Amino acid sequence: MINRMASPVELLGTYLHLARAAELRRQPLVRDRLLVLAAVIAAQSAGLVPIAAACRERILRHNPGHLIGNWPTVSAAMQTADFSALVEQIARRFSPEEAEQLLAQLGIERGAERRAYFSDGEYAAALLGEDWAALRQRFGASD
Repeated sequence: MINRMASPVELLGTYLHLARAAELRRQPLVRDRLLVLAAVIAAQSAGLVPIAAACRERILRHNPGHLIGNWPTVSAAMQTADFSALVEQIARRFSPEEAEQLLAQLGIERGAERRAYFSDGEYAAALLGEDWAALRQRFGASD
């Protein structure tokens, strides 16, 4: 159990780890929910819009009819009541505390893994199995 508030990038890492675990466990709907939360955090974080776009793209690759596809970007979706309601619903199920507990139950020990990367973007991209430079080129640099 964490006694302190996780930083946005730590929480982003938690959701991306859980999304990857859900994918490996063949739980695509759970993975998509976790990617929605990761996308929202990334969209709200300086310089991480390409991560939000990559999460959105993954959700739509699996589920082309997902609500997130109604808007061109995660930031645009976040401005609407429909998407906000979806995010609130998912966030109740996967609160930061619950997400940390799930991570521990899965035996995922992160330690200081973020420090192994040059930037938050590089770290998040690695958790998605993507190349940060390629994501920035595909979705645009946002710093």
